[in-house]
Amino acid sequence: MLDIGKFEKAFGNFPESLFAARLEVMDMAKEYFFVFYSALAVILLLGVQMKGKGVWHEDALSLPVSKGILGFCAVGIMLHHMSQTIYFAGEDAGILMFMVDIGVCFVGVFFFFSGYGLYSSLRDKPDYLHGFLLKRLPVIVIPFYMCNFVFIAGAALGGYSFQKGELLPYLTGYTLMNTQMWYIVEIFFLYLLFYLVFKLIKKKGAACLVYGIALCALTVGSLLLGHDNKTVSGGAWFYGEWWYNATMLLWIGMLFARYEKPILTFCRKYYGFVLTIDVLLTCFFYTRTMQALQTKGYWREWEGYPGYAEKFQTLAVQLPFIFFFVLFLILLTQKIQFKNKILSFLGEISLELYLVHNVFIMYLPVKNRFWFILAVYAAGIAAAALLHAVDKRLIGLLKR
Repeated sequence: MLDIGKFEKAFGNFPESLFAARLEVMDMAKEYFFVFYSALAVILLLGVQMKGKGVWHEDALSLPVSKGILGFCAVGIMLHHMSQTIYFAGEDAGILMFMVDIGVCFVGVFFFFSGYGLYSSLRDKPDYLHGFLLKRLPVIVIPFYMCNFVFIAGAALGGYSFQKGELLPYLTGYTLMNTQMWYIVEIFFLYLLFYLVFKLIKKKGAACLVYGIALCALTVGSLLLGHDNKTVSGGAWFYGEWWYNATMLLWIGMLFARYEKPILTFCRKYYGFVLTIDVLLTCFFYTRTMQALQTKGYWREWEGYPGYAEKFQTLAVQLPFIFFFVLFLILLTQKIQFKNKILSFLGEISLELYLVHNVFIMYLPVKNRFWFILAVYAAGIAAAALLHAVDKRLIGLLKR
């Protein structure tokens, strides 16, 4: 049963006589939440291609295939955020409860393929670092500011009153009004760090080691910062576990690209054994992660007690969980190719979809949770497609 106070805080004040009817609508909505899992399964498995014994998909990690997987992860992250919205409002998320804490794995896939793409391009393209910043940064910076403007405009139209001195930090992105845009801020700095490290250190092995150490330092530093309790949005850079709990997957993606041939040779030779062990480890660390989030967690902090021990203990099981989940996906793609027109479309707009959907989560006036999720998906995908077309034109103009 919902707490009326939480309900009113999330959705506004309703007459108590209407509360029972509103709650009944919510309860009826959760009975149909399985539809969203079914839709995601159809999107992923449509046109799937499987290989027989001893045969492998040699293009499993190619750009067209990986972009489609990232498109799927983007819509998975959307469902993750909507499930959190329902749960944190004090409602019964039903079978979507599984999605509340699983979104970090989809983020891990984004980081992994970013690292894999960086190092494999450096490995295969002789002059990859030449013009690197001009090629890489506009692709993330322009969508960031376009989506940031949409979110700020949406907040203003939704009735938010900006305090004195608050608007400029939000417009520049120095403080994130939409905290879900943290990924672009971090990947921006990680691209800069990649360029500097591999430009200054000529030996790729040494450069890769230095980069990994830098990411470890970033992870620890962000963890020690705790959470942002000073800004209204909580959007100060590198405050919060989402800034660091999956970051190391970028370095793991780089290591995978560096040792790709021996890793794939070993995994293919002992495929059944490796896959079985990975599934068992994924399930083990999943249960340990859920336990840690409930008993320890990243939010065990208050004035005078930063909760560092709880944060480190939670990260110690969550990071392996993300790693083995991503490895499971990579192993699957060796035998099963997830590739179709829907995934390709979602892959093209995945960045904008990742960035813009929260404005609809926060401001769409739909109370029934089933229709709320459908509306966010419809509005988010339409807005992302439009923004991607504009972003693509602006990026092209800037590069020329």
